[in-house]
Amino acid sequence: MKKFLASTFLFLTAALVARAQPDQNVQDIVKLTTFNTVSIVIAGDPQLAHLAHQAFQSHGRYVRVARDASYTLTFTRAADNQMRVDITKPDGSLVASRTAGGRDFRDAFNRAADAAVRATGGGNGYFSSRLAFVAKTAAGAHEIHIADLFLNQVARVTDHHADGRKSTMLTPRWSPDGTKLLYTSFFLNRQPDIYQLDLAAGRWTAFISFNGTNMSARYHPAGTRVVMVLSGDGGAPNLYTIGADGRGKPARLTASPEAKSSPCYSPDGRRIVFAMEPGPQLWLIDANGGKPSRLITGTTYAAEPDWCRAKPNLIAFTTMQGKAFRVAVHDLNTGKTRVITPKDANGAALGDDFIEPNWLPDGRHVVCTRRAPNARTLYILDTEENSNNRATKLSSVFAEHPSVLAQ
Repeated sequence: MKKFLASTFLFLTAALVARAQPDQNVQDIVKLTTFNTVSIVIAGDPQLAHLAHQAFQSHGRYVRVARDASYTLTFTRAADNQMRVDITKPDGSLVASRTAGGRDFRDAFNRAADAAVRATGGGNGYFSSRLAFVAKTAAGAHEIHIADLFLNQVARVTDHHADGRKSTMLTPRWSPDGTKLLYTSFFLNRQPDIYQLDLAAGRWTAFISFNGTNMSARYHPAGTRVVMVLSGDGGAPNLYTIGADGRGKPARLTASPEAKSSPCYSPDGRRIVFAMEPGPQLWLIDANGGKPSRLITGTTYAAEPDWCRAKPNLIAFTTMQGKAFRVAVHDLNTGKTRVITPKDANGAALGDDFIEPNWLPDGRHVVCTRRAPNARTLYILDTEENSNNRATKLSSVFAEHPSVLAQ
């Protein structure tokens, strides 16, 4: 056990936070309006209006206009850590007024903005979500950070590089209650081991450290168990589960020579989706074990699955389209798969690879990694079929392996 190097919140740091761009001209945004968008006017305090623009421009359903909008959203500070949003129609009639509290004024604002999304028919909001991810520090070390969704407040929560060891970090995953993180690191044994970080105590412990591969740990939706990939018996990497405290002997779920990776529980915790060679391809298995069944996605490459909590019929994963990796969405109800072509604010397709999708709580957007030569950056990607599949950049420097905590 070791206490990690405490770090204070970094407000708008140049090293990790994407600098806010000037608000796009509202008349230009009107040109992007499609049949399934809703126009909004954002009124009130300019600072709060700027935060609202940052949030709503990432959504895809909303377009900001100068006047004659479907709704006017006015954000007001109700108290230090409380925010009110008033939603009115063009005739001035009140649609709804919501007040939200949070850890600080930004968190309160994001929660109020989520309430505005729900009140205007946009489904679940996602602005108050939190992120865990791996980012490169100024010293070149790869460490785990946590932040609000738009990276306005970022904190480094590991410091494995402090002992002079290079600490490759992989796939941090939140516990459902947001108090812990599981992650894979080569920190101590020069092999992939699984660690658990208690965020409140500021301490990490070795969660699983057998000989061989120990990686891809992920919590059960109830927080009671963990699924992971181990090869401690000297064979191929297979799926195992263990209690959330890491005690006892792991229970083996699969027993075959093909390598497995990226297990993820279904929202009800009854099944697990995972990737397996050859291909790889996606497979499903009962959470208590049994015979896996192939999930037919219609793609020759399927990896890094994430099962949608808001819409349990959807699984996002990474596939290949030509020579590029792309995010795809498979619908369990229809058996159909859509490959998403990420686009910028003007509707132009973006190059490079888009990988590691992680659902936001509205079941429409994912946070993913854009991988370019010598660069990794985080994006919000709109996956809705009738949208322009806009990709909104979150980070300005090296960041990858995102994990979403719905608030």
